[in-house]
Amino acid sequence: MNNQNQQQISSLQPQILTLPGLGDLLKRTFSVYKARLGTFLGIMVFPLICSVFFLILPANLKKNLLLGISLFIIFWLAVMVTSLWSSVSLLYAIKEREEKIGIVESFRKGWHKIISFVWISILAGFITLGGFLLFIIPGIIFAIWFAFPIYVLVSEDLRGMNALFRSKQLVSGKWGSVALRLFTIGVIALVIYSVIFFPLSFFVGKKAADIGDSIISLFLTPFSVTFTFLIYEDLKKFKGEVSFEPPKRGTKIKFILIGIIGMIGIFGILLIRQFYF
Repeated sequence: MNNQNQQQISSLQPQILTLPGLGDLLKRTFSVYKARLGTFLGIMVFPLICSVFFLILPANLKKNLLLGISLFIIFWLAVMVTSLWSSVSLLYAIKEREEKIGIVESFRKGWHKIISFVWISILAGFITLGGFLLFIIPGIIFAIWFAFPIYVLVSEDLRGMNALFRSKQLVSGKWGSVALRLFTIGVIALVIYSVIFFPLSFFVGKKAADIGDSIISLFLTPFSVTFTFLIYEDLKKFKGEVSFEPPKRGTKIKFILIGIIGMIGIFGILLIRQFYF
């Protein structure tokens, strides 16, 4: 996609004067979720199947160590790849919901964005962590600014730092409203987990709780991602014809340095855990 097309993306969206309320957002989320649930579950079930095999694999290690380790590595890689692939494919299933694309088409489109998805997630994660290490408040701000780069990747084909700064541009001026909406979906997820996971863990056992956790994720993840994707689309409509301008080099460098602080923090935490726990 060339720069002219990227700058015209926002003009294709009908502008709205304010963000729709939480009630309207939840209603639309339920509508999309109900209409596309079969496709969503079909996309989400593949990493779940790999995870199940991965969990039962350790029983084979005592029988044949070499074979067990080889299978362990293969299934671990399968879980990682299918999880990432499913995550991107789910975004396409939501984005192109009006076209009602199916499971196979969602996976086909998602395959080409896996590497960019991973890179953007790493960038956003390190920068946000770096912000938290700089006295917490910047981390909270960054977490909301950079909540939508993977949606930008799928919807606008912007990658790397450009995807992060497009997310920041969309959130600017509506930080509080976006934070409230993301906080709401977080509370909903926490309540559902609390009602199902913790009683299973306490009364039945860890294995039952793990199975319950997988089932919760299977149904809850598509709902949460749909909710967040609709926030992103509302922000695009709200911004209207405001085109994206790539950040200046100095601005990029500043945030890259913050990301380096976050990366150092990760390694520091891992070292502390290794030597003291």
